Amino acid sequence: MFSSRCRYFTIFVIFVGMALILELAQRNMVPIRYAMAVQKNGNDIFISYRYRKNTDMHLVFGKCGVNNLVGIKSIYLGDNYTDEVIPWGVNHGTKFVSACTDWIGPYLVKAMEYDDGGKSDFTGGWHGNTVNGKEEPTAFMESISVKVEDTELKENRVYYCDNVEIEVINYIQAYNTRDIKLNVLKEHVKYNISLNRVEVEVVTTALEKALLELYYGLQVQNGDFERIEYSNGIAAKCKEFSDSGPYNENNIANSFKLISKDDTCRLIVTLDTNYGLGNFEYLSHDKPTIFSQDYGKTYFNLVNGKDKILGKGDSIKWRGSYEFK
Repeated sequence: MFSSRCRYFTIFVIFVGMALILELAQRNMVPIRYAMAVQKNGNDIFISYRYRKNTDMHLVFGKCGVNNLVGIKSIYLGDNYTDEVIPWGVNHGTKFVSACTDWIGPYLVKAMEYDDGGKSDFTGGWHGNTVNGKEEPTAFMESISVKVEDTELKENRVYYCDNVEIEVINYIQAYNTRDIKLNVLKEHVKYNISLNRVEVEVVTTALEKALLELYYGLQVQNGDFERIEYSNGIAAKCKEFSDSGPYNENNIANSFKLISKDDTCRLIVTLDTNYGLGNFEYLSHDKPTIFSQDYGKTYFNLVNGKDKILGKGDSIKWRGSYEFK
């Protein structure tokens, strides 16, 4: 009698174990030894990780704007009461940010040896050229690479990892070469994404002699964040114009923090001031290193007030990060 009960109990335990294994497989959850789940579908990359207790963040990179350049496209938050991260496709969650603008800045750049008469305006990023009422691109993406541990991602397959690297090559027109469709800049953008952090590095090379008149570089869409705090202590509301104060050696704000109304979500944006344009060599002293507009966007000021001449083959560079808290 006792042995019979033991046998039934053993069978019961086996069935329960198999059911749990099947459930975990069906839910396709990340093994506990990895922090993230990543998958690529065309030019969209879905990156999922634990944002805070009982909440996953799904960060989506994809083609954006009239130029179809790959960048941050949207951010979702999803409930998750398990100990594992659930990949995109199982639980999308609630949209936290839907990009409506570029997070990597466009360029106010003039070709020095070509001129189609075009008026001063931004090119690249999400900025197009209006011709006969129709928006035409001012840039195009040549290539995109998405790798986990030096392995290129295959389509529609979930990869488990602790970081993912995205590299994008873009070509960009000057404002006075839009009609003749001449690309003046080659932009190389690298993203390194890890748990709650996106590091970005941009190296831009002149294909023709050019004059860079205005360039913000690192920027962000404020979304539903309520307040902004600059690293030098200045604070303001996100829906009002504010800045970090005039730039000088005693006032170099190198980061800012966006804070939600209930103080549960924070986004910290930081510029490396020891790398390339991050040293503010081309920023005049009457302008701030960071400013935020009332229409809901915050910018660094990398080239403003001091033009940057680029000979053919010359490069500019900067790097920074977005950190979700």
